[in-house]
Amino acid sequence: MRTTVFGRQGRSRRSVGRAAATVLATALAGGTVLLAAPTASASPMPTGKLKVNAPASVGGAGQPVEFTETITNTGSQKADYHLHLRVTGDGQVPGEHAIVIDYRDPAKGTWKSVPLNVDRTGSLAYDGEVPRAFEIPAHSSVTLRLRIGVPMGLPHDGASNGWLRSVALESRLGIGARGAAADIATKTIKVQNISPSLGRVPATAVAGGAPIEFDAVLRNPTPSNYINVANVLGVDPHATVQVRKPNGTWTTLKKVYNSADDGPGVYLQGRDSSIRANSTTTIRVRVSYDAGTPLGPTDIGRCVYVNERPTLPFRGTTTCVQGATVQIVAPGTKGAKGQSPVKPAPSTKGTTKGTSAGK
Repeated sequence: MRTTVFGRQGRSRRSVGRAAATVLATALAGGTVLLAAPTASASPMPTGKLKVNAPASVGGAGQPVEFTETITNTGSQKADYHLHLRVTGDGQVPGEHAIVIDYRDPAKGTWKSVPLNVDRTGSLAYDGEVPRAFEIPAHSSVTLRLRIGVPMGLPHDGASNGWLRSVALESRLGIGARGAAADIATKTIKVQNISPSLGRVPATAVAGGAPIEFDAVLRNPTPSNYINVANVLGVDPHATVQVRKPNGTWTTLKKVYNSADDGPGVYLQGRDSSIRANSTTTIRVRVSYDAGTPLGPTDIGRCVYVNERPTLPFRGTTTCVQGATVQIVAPGTKGAKGQSPVKPAPSTKGTTKGTSAGK
């Protein structure tokens, strides 16, 4: 007789009981009974999440800007993580030292460089990996301090024929020795520039007469500090330039030439000055022209050079803007004291190799 169990045909309870008794008898007689092994659950794969707080912008030819990246272990077991970084520039890149990335060593509290390899197979890019693994417990996070900069060359060897409009920072999180990809984040960082300008330059000056006065302004709207800055005014060979010191006295600046064909320039703050992030420097200047100055228009140039080469004045990462034209007139000319305000021109997007600061 067959019985139906939950709608299916099956063996009777008597048949099931006989089968169980047979198994038990075999076991008692020393026989071997093969039973199915329990199914083992596989260990879950480690997982991770990456959060990148990259800066919105950096200063071209400026110092690196600090930011953070946070690695979160979203898995249920401890895991090792690696951080790979790739930076691609949008614009003309002068060489292998246009971009730098540093990381803060948490053990020593010092900044160290992330070694970057230049990839020239397509668009010029820089690849590197933070040279240490991060062991993170399950459901925990580690925050890394990093900084990125666009120095456009080495100190005192800045590029004069290249510029970047922006850089794309790609951060890739790897897990374990093989670096299996866990997460990726890409941020676009704008490259800004410092901006020199002139303020309220008089329209005329008298040959052999009193000096004219105006402001030389240098604005840094970027989050980068700048060092090795040559803040330059280009002038006529017949001009004498003075700057006012904080105590109110005036000091005469030496005219500098970079070749026989270029006009002279003067360093308003020396060859290696600095300017802090998001700040403006204003220098009061007065310029006089000797009696031998040819009558007619003469130019006052306005440039700034970062990481200027020590053996070649006015060569480095260069930004020049529209200066001012002053009419040199004879003594006694009517209206020679009139003022002509000069609006600051926007800083150049690129740089010009061999730009002269002089006339």
